[in-house]
Amino acid sequence: MSAELHVRSEVPPVNWDEFIVTHPVGSIALDGYVSGVPRYNAEGPYLNANHHEDVDRLATLSTAQQILMYTRMGLDKAFSPEGVFAPKVFVNDCDQDVCAAWFLLNNMSQTKNPSPALNRFINVAGTLDVTAGAFPYDKNLKIIGELAWVFEPYTLFRASGEMAKKDNGQYRSVIQSVESRISQHLMGRGESIELDTRYKRIGGGKTWSMIQELGKDGRVGALVDGVDAYVAAQELAGGKWRYTIGRKSEFIPFDIPSLIARLNEAEGATDDKWGGATIIGGSPRVGGSKLTPPEVEAILNDYLAAAQSMTE
Repeated sequence: MSAELHVRSEVPPVNWDEFIVTHPVGSIALDGYVSGVPRYNAEGPYLNANHHEDVDRLATLSTAQQILMYTRMGLDKAFSPEGVFAPKVFVNDCDQDVCAAWFLLNNMSQTKNPSPALNRFINVAGTLDVTAGAFPYDKNLKIIGELAWVFEPYTLFRASGEMAKKDNGQYRSVIQSVESRISQHLMGRGESIELDTRYKRIGGGKTWSMIQELGKDGRVGALVDGVDAYVAAQELAGGKWRYTIGRKSEFIPFDIPSLIARLNEAEGATDDKWGGATIIGGSPRVGGSKLTPPEVEAILNDYLAAAQSMTE
């Protein structure tokens, strides 16, 4: 037996207590499937590997980095009650961190005895994920092009708008495609591609930009150009929108948790709502946002202006 992948892209994040009650013993939640800090319950066992809500983002390992650390420190023993490692792994996304974490769980012998290539891959991918692509690696570095190729099935899927259909088969296919590319990369048989960092500014305010990604790596292009805080907007079907809201670090005065709270008020969101961490967040994962870019722009600028006036 091996790790068992459960893709539930149509399910909003659940809380830790709900996860323990409603999911089978031996379950592992990855990268936002369970909202909240990383946690472990030995009585299950149950594990939440996450670095989004309620954490200091820059001081918290990415989900894949957590899985690598946990494995080195005995995770496989805890999730092998009958001597066989067979956790049930739950995800509601198929992004780079989910794919890398799944690879580690589904290739346990390789994870427990990692090569320098695996160490470097997880470290660089994790650093980029923790900083939402903002870490100032030279985009011409060989490893950056190699990672772009490894994760291309996901970045193309995200750029296509197909994610909004919440087809679990498509999500699973992306994860499996990336898993295959990670294997090829680690064997020295992978490829390298250039980043497509094209974007255009479609709004924003004095200290932030609202952008539309023209290339699959448009956010990286904005950060390279000196944009320290941004909202990336993507139009979906049915009048809905997908947003990513981010800043370079906590040192940039763009209070994402407070901004997310204001956006949720405007959205009227309940279970499926805006969420994220201190430096990056996004619109509701399942249904997208009903707020238009001008509405999001106005909400953010009103809050930022009010916050600024309180400090003067």
